[in-house]
Amino acid sequence: MAIASIVGLVSYRHVVTDLEFSIKDAPRKADLIVAIDILFEPLLHHPPENGNYDPENFAAFQHQQFGMALRRSKEEIREFLQCLDNLPPNSSIQADDYSLLRTRVVDTVTFLEEQQMAGLLIDPKQRQQQVGNFLQQLNALHKFVNSVPDPFEVFLPRLAEAERNLQACLTIVVISFILAFLLFLGVVGWSNHWIFEPIQVLHKAAKRVANGDFQYRAELKKTGDEMNDLADVFNQVTAQFHEINQDLDRKVNEKTKALIRSERLAGVGFLASGVAHEINNPLHVISTIADSLEMQAVTVLEGCPEADREVFTKYLGMIQTEAFRCQEITEKLLSFARGQEVTRAQTNLTELTNDVVSMVSHLSKFRDRIVKVITVDPVYAEVNSSEMKQVVLNMVSNALESMDPGGKLEIELMPIRAQVNLIFRDNGCGMTPETQEQLFDPFFTQRKGGGGTGLGLSITHRIVEDHNGSIEVSSDGPGMGSTFRIRIPRRVDENISEETIYEESGYYAA
Repeated sequence: MAIASIVGLVSYRHVVTDLEFSIKDAPRKADLIVAIDILFEPLLHHPPENGNYDPENFAAFQHQQFGMALRRSKEEIREFLQCLDNLPPNSSIQADDYSLLRTRVVDTVTFLEEQQMAGLLIDPKQRQQQVGNFLQQLNALHKFVNSVPDPFEVFLPRLAEAERNLQACLTIVVISFILAFLLFLGVVGWSNHWIFEPIQVLHKAAKRVANGDFQYRAELKKTGDEMNDLADVFNQVTAQFHEINQDLDRKVNEKTKALIRSERLAGVGFLASGVAHEINNPLHVISTIADSLEMQAVTVLEGCPEADREVFTKYLGMIQTEAFRCQEITEKLLSFARGQEVTRAQTNLTELTNDVVSMVSHLSKFRDRIVKVITVDPVYAEVNSSEMKQVVLNMVSNALESMDPGGKLEIELMPIRAQVNLIFRDNGCGMTPETQEQLFDPFFTQRKGGGGTGLGLSITHRIVEDHNGSIEVSSDGPGMGSTFRIRIPRRVDENISEETIYEESGYYAA
């Protein structure tokens, strides 16, 4: 191919100068003819055949159009003459061969310009005669220009010689191409091991990943080239896909569990409402009769032995106590099943939490436990204060019940974007993953001694959801304490977004 290029350069050496000049800067007869033709257009305009025109206006219009065409034509003729003057000394085109053409063109244009300046076209009487004179001069010039040889005809013999040389060069190029093709086959065979085999490995890995196998990795020999870098990037992207897929599976499982829990709570709430209404009436009768017997006990038991009066008083007290306890249970059942819309207003949750803690700390059974509210600044949200106070009370009492004497509960309120987070951390008994899944189910309880109704956290969960919020629990296991996180929107018309929860996960994990 190099030899063919050299031969081609030698063959075209004598014509390159003329060819380049003719293409870029040589005077072209076609350009000169176009410049002359510009002058014909305004002269060939005729007035309307119906005679409905003003001769003076038409003559002035034609005079104006011809002046504009004359200026355009002179500009293009000037460019042609400049190209003629700039011919190189060794060019096949000699400027002297076109001296007569130059004189003829310049004289004609000068004549037309003088006539146009004299304003003969403006006179309606002389317009037609003057147009005829102009056309006669232009036709004569056009005919003369066409009789002049075109400069490109000088290059035809040399182009024919170049074509013959081109055929010879093509033969050399074909032979060079065959040799280059054989060399290409050798390069392909050598590079197959380094390029195509790694591509096949990456293609196989891509298909495995596309079919859902995000744990598959592309394994290449450590050559340190671009293919190894590509395989490393592919494996990194696949690992990220695997993490994203696991995170999506986790979210789907959480949403599924939340949906099941909501359906279960709805069913239990409907049942609890009916049961509570049915039980409340006989409980009220039992409580009323027990109170009546207590008031008449002195009269009824008069004259009875002391031992009988003590037994009567003991069992009557047990009836009153258990009746009151049953009434508390039915009230909680009704509160759990109610879930109606309530009035909400801007509430200082920090102050509300401190009030609940102050009330609980005065209870004798919790005085040996520490409750600390970390947040000092006011934190506001649109909530129902009584319901939110019940939520905080349930969370605090649940944490205190799970701790041994000397235990500690920390409460933190954090405003994040459009929501407020209430975090309850205790070092109590902790819980297993199975317990965490059932923690918000109605009647589920694991208090020491079997106490409690198992409705406190269920009611808390229902109140938080009524506020468009969410509640989560985490624990490292039995004896490792627990952390409850409640998220509540600051305003009634806002919801907790998945993006906000995802961004907070790193903070909470810390």
